[in-house]
Amino acid sequence: MNTALRPLAALVAVGIVAAALAGCSSSPASTVASDCKPADAGLTTFTKGTLTVGVPENMPYTKNEGSDASGIEIDLLKKMAKAECLDIAFVPITYANGIPMITEQKKTDVISGGWYVTADRAKQVGFTSPTMYDTMGIVSASGASTVKELESIGQVGSGAGFSWEKDMSAILGSKFTNYPGTIEMKQDMQSGRIKAALDGYAVAVAAYADTDFKVEPVKSDPRVAITTEKPQIAFPVDPDNTKLSDALSKLIDGYREDGTLTKLLADYDLPAELLVPADVAAKSIR
Repeated sequence: MNTALRPLAALVAVGIVAAALAGCSSSPASTVASDCKPADAGLTTFTKGTLTVGVPENMPYTKNEGSDASGIEIDLLKKMAKAECLDIAFVPITYANGIPMITEQKKTDVISGGWYVTADRAKQVGFTSPTMYDTMGIVSASGASTVKELESIGQVGSGAGFSWEKDMSAILGSKFTNYPGTIEMKQDMQSGRIKAALDGYAVAVAAYADTDFKVEPVKSDPRVAITTEKPQIAFPVDPDNTKLSDALSKLIDGYREDGTLTKLLADYDLPAELLVPADVAAKSIR
């Protein structure tokens, strides 16, 4: 993840997005029981009775599965939709068109995929209460976890657009190489062209699960800002639908308190330390 949030892999084709939206225009029979009592009465969505979610390809956060979707954020959104007696529908998006799908096209109520909460984004969309932190993950054969180790490890790759790019480039100089995304970096890790890869920690855990490489969260180093102030992740929502945003936030805060979020992290082999604590979440940009 990064503050620009580039896609993990190739962007979803425009035609796929259009087809998915066309599919959403037909109204399938509701799966919500007629006597369902929502946690918050009177919520409105772009499609009545349905929470429409934009989904990019970015595991472990999100993955499109035909008309369904999967991932840690999808599990959470399905739980929240059920609590609010809403059907849920998924629309493939990219990180380039995700926010306009809310603000301009009015096709999604919320978008998923591990979006960082930033002041600039908050000028365009609303945010729910944050769920988890992200941080820089270091992928290597040796289990490197510090910037100092990276200085002597050899060539280091990083996905383009990450918030640590300027800091790490200044430290590593010619040993620092940008890549379009995780797939390309992984290929060069496996071929030995680079000795370490820098990626969002949660994404790296999922991407390298089928390899012998070790993924470690970077330890604090004052030279690299992201290591001392981890970005928060939340769901961007329609800025005009504060009632929906407040309802989802109340549910998220409840799941934080009752251990649901911690269990979700564990289900995806992510440490409990990535959970944004309640006192920090209360001060997050909304």
